[in-house]
This record gives sequence, C-alpha cells and structure tokens, in this order.
Amino acid sequence: MIKKQDCMDFILRHVPDFERAWRAHLEYWDGEEAGLCNDMGAFSSYVEDLLAKNRAENLKPIFDLIEQLMSDGDKTVKDAVATCFLENLLNRASAGSVPARAFVPLLGPESRAYCKAWDDFTGVRTEGL
Repeated sequence: MIKKQDCMDFILRHVPDFERAWRAHLEYWDGEEAGLCNDMGAFSSYVEDLLAKNRAENLKPIFDLIEQLMSDGDKTVKDAVATCFLENLLNRASAGSVPARAFVPLLGPESRAYCKAWDDFTGVRTEGL
C-alpha cells in the first residue's frame, strides 16, 4: 500500500522529469506543508503542460502510475489522486484547455471508473469515456 507520506516520493522516483516543477511548488509553499491535494494539483499542472506540448511519449508511464496509486494507495492517496489529479484534468478538458482524447485512452480501469462517475455526477460528457 502506498501511504500519504510516501506518495510524492513515489511519484518523483517514477517521474523524475517532474522534479523541476516539484521544486517550484515547494518554493511557492515556502517550507509550509501544502497538503497532498495541492501536491497532486501541482502534478496535474505538470501533466497539463505535457499535454499542451503534445509530449505523448511521457504520458503512458504517468497514467500507469496514476492507476497504481488509485489501486494501491491508502484512502488519502486515492482521494487526492481522484479529486486533485483526475478531476483537475477532466475539468480542464471540459473547459477546452486540454484535449480529453490525449489522456482518456491512457486511463486504467480504476481511473476510468472514477472519471465516468465524475462525469455522471457533474453531467459532463468527457470525450472517449
């Protein structure tokens, strides 16, 4: 099980290119704990940037990692990934700032199920779900 206190180290081990954005996020919080939801929000912004730059080669391992967190994370990790990563991307897709077709095919079963449930809850229909 991936615990809250290990989540961001886990992400950084698997996505070392996130390190620069992570450092900027930490500097913004100036030594205060941002909380896992804000940390996942920073990660979703990093992924949004990859989507905007059409760097699809970097996306599959990231969404595999997200699926692992949704499957193997503790409740806090799962909640943060769902509400502060997946929902962020879905909201940005519905606003037109990222193309859903760029990430929806990469969603694993747990992530896809959550995204579908979010669409049902909000009444939004994300392309490809």
